[in-house]
Amino acid sequence: MDSQQASGTIVQIVINNKHKHGQVCVSNGKTYSHGESWHPNLRAFGIVECVLCTCNVTKQECKKIHCPNRYPCKYPQKIDGKCCKVCPGKKAKEELPSQNFDSKGYFCGEETMPVYESVFMEDGETTRKIALETERPPQVEVHVWTIRKGILQHFHIEKISKRMFEELHHFKLVTRTTLSQWKIFTEGEAQISQMCSSRVCRTELEDLVKVLYLERSEKGHC
Repeated sequence: MDSQQASGTIVQIVINNKHKHGQVCVSNGKTYSHGESWHPNLRAFGIVECVLCTCNVTKQECKKIHCPNRYPCKYPQKIDGKCCKVCPGKKAKEELPSQNFDSKGYFCGEETMPVYESVFMEDGETTRKIALETERPPQVEVHVWTIRKGILQHFHIEKISKRMFEELHHFKLVTRTTLSQWKIFTEGEAQISQMCSSRVCRTELEDLVKVLYLERSEKGHC
């Protein structure tokens, strides 16, 4: 559903951790479960790397991948199979030295996982994405917020493979968090999605994201 189809403010919440029977999409002879993403395969062009499709219940929703205007290196390179250019030798997952993690990436004894963010603005509409990368299962959970004039118009969740996520170069690593903090984030997100569907919310979403940042107390205790 896009903004032109919406009447007033519509908040669509799609939170499905398990695939439900019958909620599948079929593309080019392949079956995809709800929340799965893929690049379309067209006979005349082959696999279209710059288009990403997602199965929303039984409906295919496809969108163009927007590559960054600027890169952190001077001469980014185009690689076969990827939509956007990449910096040679540049790893997508960089360390965050400012946070208090031990050598194994644990915080107060709990395993941490990388959190990524993407913000895209077009025609007065802001699309903000918060993504969590997990090892079990090996996937990336992307939470998508569409905001217009401070009002949340659309909210949904996508789950994509790590390989596919690596092709989305508009994401940047912002922090690492734990599953317990991610749970607090998703519970608060569900409440805010309802609250901000009828009134302007300029600080609530920002405050919610801060939950994902891990900090020890001044004395260093957990």
